[in-house]
Amino acid sequence: MSPAPDLERLLERPMSPPDPGVLAAIESGPMDPDDAVGRDDLDRLRDPEPLVAETGWCRLADGVGYVAVRTAMPGVDAALVDWWFDWHPDDPLRYRIWHPAAHVSNRVERPAATGAKALWGTTHHPVEDVGLGVTDVRIEFRAPSDLGFSDDGLDDGRVGTIVAGLAGDDGRRLRHTLMVHVFLRDGDGLVLRSHFWLGAAIRPYAPAALAAPVGALLNRAAIRRLAVPKEAPRALARHCAEEYANLATLLPELREAGIAPASVSA
Repeated sequence: MSPAPDLERLLERPMSPPDPGVLAAIESGPMDPDDAVGRDDLDRLRDPEPLVAETGWCRLADGVGYVAVRTAMPGVDAALVDWWFDWHPDDPLRYRIWHPAAHVSNRVERPAATGAKALWGTTHHPVEDVGLGVTDVRIEFRAPSDLGFSDDGLDDGRVGTIVAGLAGDDGRRLRHTLMVHVFLRDGDGLVLRSHFWLGAAIRPYAPAALAAPVGALLNRAAIRRLAVPKEAPRALARHCAEEYANLATLLPELREAGIAPASVSA
C-alpha cells in the first residue's frame, strides 16, 4: 500500500512543542509522592478541580513509577480523539506522524464485537522509543470501569472521553503498567490528564491459571524497583508531553486536510 502523500508531508512537519511550564515541571526533578493520584482514586481525574500536581513524576513507596502530564488541546473535541485512536493503528505511517522522532510502527488486534467505544477491547502493538531505547509495546485498551473508575464516564458532562488500558512489553511477554488518559471538556476544546503507574500491574502474558499466581509474586516493591528503570518515569513524562502536544495541533490539521471526518462533535 502506498502511503498517502498528505501523511508523508506530515512526517516532515515540525512537531508542536509542549508548554514550557509542563517541561519545567518535568525537568525540575521528582515531585512529592504524597501529591500523586492513587490508583484507587481514578475518579479524581474526572474532576476539573486542579490537582496538587498536574504534571510531575516520582517513585512511589510501593516501587511504582508515577507519571502525570497535563496537555491543553484547544479546538479538539472528544469524538475526534475517539476517531484518532480507532484510525491510526491501521497503518504504521499514521502512528509515525504522531511523533516522527520516536514512533516506528503500530498494528492492532480488534475484538469480535465492539463496545460503546471502538477502542475498548482492542490491543495495539506500537514500536516506539520513549527515551529508553526502541521497545515492542503492547497496550490492551479497556473500558474505564474495568480499570478502577466507578463507571465509564459516558454520561459525565465534564468528560469528553477516556482512553485507558494496561501496557506491557511484547518482547518480554510481560504486562506492567496502568495507563489512563482523561480528556476533560475545556472551553472550545479539551484538556488532557495523562497518568501512568509503571510497574503497578506486573503479570506475564500467559494463560490465566499461570499468569495470576506469578503476577501475585511479582507485584512487590522490590521487584518493581528492579523492573522499572530509575530514569523511566522522567523519560516517559517527557515523551508523553511531546506526543500529546503534537497531537493537539495535528488533529485539527488532519481535519482541515480532509483526512479526519469534516464534522466531528462531542
